[in-house]
Amino acid sequence: MDAVGLIGSMAACVAMAGAAAVTAWRFDVASRCNRAVDDYFWIVFGGVVVVAGAGAALLSVGPAWLAAAVAAASIPAAAAWAWLRHAQRRRLAEESARGEVWADLCRRHDEVVARWVDYDVDPAKAIAFPGMHRTGDPACRPVVRALRAAGAERDAGAAPGSHGAVAARRYEEAVMRLEHAFDAAEHQVRSSGTRLSGRLGAASGRL
Repeated sequence: MDAVGLIGSMAACVAMAGAAAVTAWRFDVASRCNRAVDDYFWIVFGGVVVVAGAGAALLSVGPAWLAAAVAAASIPAAAAWAWLRHAQRRRLAEESARGEVWADLCRRHDEVVARWVDYDVDPAKAIAFPGMHRTGDPACRPVVRALRAAGAERDAGAAPGSHGAVAARRYEEAVMRLEHAFDAAEHQVRSSGTRLSGRLGAASGRL
């Protein structure tokens, strides 16, 4: 092979590898932008045309094995890079979505706890509805159990390596049970006729 052929072969090899790399980069950009399926087709088609043209030019000035070797190295490498980038982006999106779901469940859990605590720190509610904090009250026992269960699922799901879809589903079920139990207890206590028993009676007995 003379100097002209060598230079031509090197230029064609660079063109093939560069076309494969640019195609992978354009595919990655389209993936980030959530482009339409047709855009992916034309990106890949254009890359194949350029790579094939550079390969044909390489065949005209260099050996066939060189063209095959460059194609076999550059095309799979570019495709693997684009696929890894897409898979990484999808994994990060899933992790972000799970984090948002978990944060929303924590918010709902904290709201119930705040409503529960309000019956203790608000003097008017504490006197009017003492049953909301008597653990022996039939209306209150399901709330206590649900609070413990939700707290346990929250702690287990927040542990390193366990914050996944299964943990989120179990925590969601526990939070839903807590919300239902608290709503039922609140309705039962508020609708009962013994609102001034419990703490008020004990306070009156000490006077």
